[in-house]
Amino acid sequence: MQLFRTTLLFLLALALMVGCRSKEGFQATNTAYVYDSKELAPRPEFVIHHLSPEVSRVYYRISSTDLLYMRQTESKTYKANFSVAFNLVASFELTQSLDSGLVNIVDEAPAPPQKALTGYFDINTTQQTPDKKYVLTLRMVDVNRQVEFDNFVRIDKSNPNTAENFLMTDTAGNVIYKNHIPVNVPFLLDYTPKPAAEYIVSYYNRDFPLALPPYSSVNTPAFELEADSTFTVRADQEISFSQHGFYHFRLDTNQWDGFTLFSFYDQFPFIAKKEHLGEPLRYLTTKSEYQELAATFGNATETKAVVDKFWQERAGSLERSKILIEAFYNRVQLANIFFSSYLEGWKSDRGIIYIIYGPPNRVYSSTAGEAWVYGDEASSLSYYFNFVRVSNPFTDNDYSLERMNSYRYGWGQAIEAWRNGHIYNSKDIKREQDEQQQSQYRQRSPYWY
Repeated sequence: MQLFRTTLLFLLALALMVGCRSKEGFQATNTAYVYDSKELAPRPEFVIHHLSPEVSRVYYRISSTDLLYMRQTESKTYKANFSVAFNLVASFELTQSLDSGLVNIVDEAPAPPQKALTGYFDINTTQQTPDKKYVLTLRMVDVNRQVEFDNFVRIDKSNPNTAENFLMTDTAGNVIYKNHIPVNVPFLLDYTPKPAAEYIVSYYNRDFPLALPPYSSVNTPAFELEADSTFTVRADQEISFSQHGFYHFRLDTNQWDGFTLFSFYDQFPFIAKKEHLGEPLRYLTTKSEYQELAATFGNATETKAVVDKFWQERAGSLERSKILIEAFYNRVQLANIFFSSYLEGWKSDRGIIYIIYGPPNRVYSSTAGEAWVYGDEASSLSYYFNFVRVSNPFTDNDYSLERMNSYRYGWGQAIEAWRNGHIYNSKDIKREQDEQQQSQYRQRSPYWY
């Protein structure tokens, strides 16, 4: 059996996400800050857990370092004040409120702390949509900074077997906010709709190919759904795994919906070892350069030596090469954090664009997927990338880029910039737009002609 990556209703998606800027509802909300680590924005993590057909619980965790702690006088304690206004709607396009509320988070400490602030709130889904799928809109406000940010969380209550009917915790009962875990780390998995005696686990250990350039016309290979192995685990006991790969939990084999846990490598999502440096360079290297690099895989010291040589030749100095290395692998790491699904985020379609171009200037979400804009949105020289959301039984974070041959020139410019020792980003695109506009202005006829 094969899972085919389908791009349903692309023309509709294109019209909704990009066409003529005629966005309806929450499609017009720019959430680019989520992917820009330099933005001073709170980035809470959320886990959705369905308690019943009518109630879902939203667990949240936010780092105290994302908030501004202030004190009124030297004798007072430091205080952070953060609020989340939530609004449940049917979709990005249909924005009539189905439930709403406000959560205030106040934390006091003798000094600005470094800790996680956690809690939860419940949402009411009594007013059901036809497909029992929703969008939870979140307006997050750091009161001390007087800044606010919008974000969205998709919710799926279409059947009692979806991932949000499961809740993963550590052995102390604390919610785990990531769906990836190192090997040999025990956890608990709770299934809410009814007591479960055991879970059927399908294990996959696959080496997925890297994302292709945005202009490529080559079809992505289909994913084989047949598991490498299948076994059962007790639902009321601690679970741990000894092999890397990913594990799909189900209650029966008559349907594919379930909960998937990933174990790429123990330090994931961080680029923490020498052996992590080689593969991402495929996006910048020629075929022969990568063959030389790949020949060292299995010997981390040799891999790092070839990687260092690549960057120093392009940077022209050791100090400059360190700057390039930090910038490039920071993007690789952030791609893992933002875009991982059934494969590491840096290998994904959004990952390759993010690594080469950097954070987009604008991000628009819709039921169909995401649209990214680089440069001035009003300029004809803007770069638009449309990512269509893929129905995938293992993840809700799988997006497929609509590739076009017109991307070839811009992609070549970006790769050449990196290979010439320049960290390419949206400012380069904006500069190209400005230069083009100035050229057009100089070439136009005087107004009296």
